[in-house]
Amino acid sequence: MAKNKNHHLLKRGDTWYFRKKVRGNWIKKVLSTSVTEARRLRDEFLEDIRVHGRLQEYANKEVPLFGELAMKWYDLKKDKLRKSTLKDYRNNLNNFLLPKFGNWPVDQIDCISIETFIAKLGCKNKRAKNILIPMRNIFKLAIKGGYIKVNPISLMDPMKPEKANMKPLLFEEAQAVIENVDPHYRNFFCVAFFTGMRFGEMAALKWKNVDFRLRVIKIRETLVLGQETVPKTPGSIRDVEMLPPVIDALRDHRKVTWGKSDYVFLNRYGRTLNPCPLRKNAWTKALKKVGIEYRSLMQTRHTYACLMLNAGVLPGYVMKQMGHTSLKMIYDHYYTYIKGYERDEGEVFMDKVYNPYMKGEKSAPFVPHNDKREKDSMPNSLLSLQK
Repeated sequence: MAKNKNHHLLKRGDTWYFRKKVRGNWIKKVLSTSVTEARRLRDEFLEDIRVHGRLQEYANKEVPLFGELAMKWYDLKKDKLRKSTLKDYRNNLNNFLLPKFGNWPVDQIDCISIETFIAKLGCKNKRAKNILIPMRNIFKLAIKGGYIKVNPISLMDPMKPEKANMKPLLFEEAQAVIENVDPHYRNFFCVAFFTGMRFGEMAALKWKNVDFRLRVIKIRETLVLGQETVPKTPGSIRDVEMLPPVIDALRDHRKVTWGKSDYVFLNRYGRTLNPCPLRKNAWTKALKKVGIEYRSLMQTRHTYACLMLNAGVLPGYVMKQMGHTSLKMIYDHYYTYIKGYERDEGEVFMDKVYNPYMKGEKSAPFVPHNDKREKDSMPNSLLSLQK
């Protein structure tokens, strides 16, 4: 009779587990999604049990509880992370992870337990992924400490985030909000709607970074939870071109804070802006006043993107203005809102290329723009070498 190659192995979903009864107690360990790797780890465990009567990897160390290791990880990271990021991690730990897994030995938390926990939360995938970020990192620390060999979260099925819930405003709606918002914040919302800047970027904006001569706003800082830091991604450090209404709004706003503060926008008490009071005291009231359904303050940014793209502005330009690093974000999030792109693309080709050619009209030779520009700027000696 052929020997069972998978003895002491148990498969649940795509994950293999080690399972064996030792001295009256069942030992269950997460192994791998690869059966070959699972067999290798299984053989190591069996050899440890044969020689030492127990798993030697835990013979000289007490496996900590998940809550204990979470506290250690938090202490290691609290001076290295942004204040806002640390707050999110702390909330996710205190509200979700520690109540469920805090008293579990870290080596007893498996992939199935985590997936069951997430399923019962009933939240969207993006939220679930954010909740699990600190847990993933705590398991990395457990691996470094030798308490586990495999991060159980790495064995979970991928959770694809849902698309953002966007409710951009029409141009006339944006204008209505600007005209009916608290006058103290009118210039703020004009700049928000017509630059696509993030709230933190606007709260941290200083007059020294507003260049009226070049007509650009230099994004160099962001303000989150009262902490001023550099923008989160390299693409966020950028120069935003000012449209005429933005220039007018900032020129008008100079009489409010110019010479009184380094910051462009302040609240009524002369302090830097906080999103919660602004949302409550200005944004929400303005929406209600003009009869627009409530939506998040982030919709000023989405409105800018949709208005620009709907007007036929090149997506690459909008991408740079908003601080994205690729066009994928533009197409994934905003394409369905672009009415100006609802056209017969085949008809465009026929009108601009095929029909003129068939009528005998001479068309310009196809020369890539960059290549043509580079050749025009080359010395004659270099051009001759390319022939």
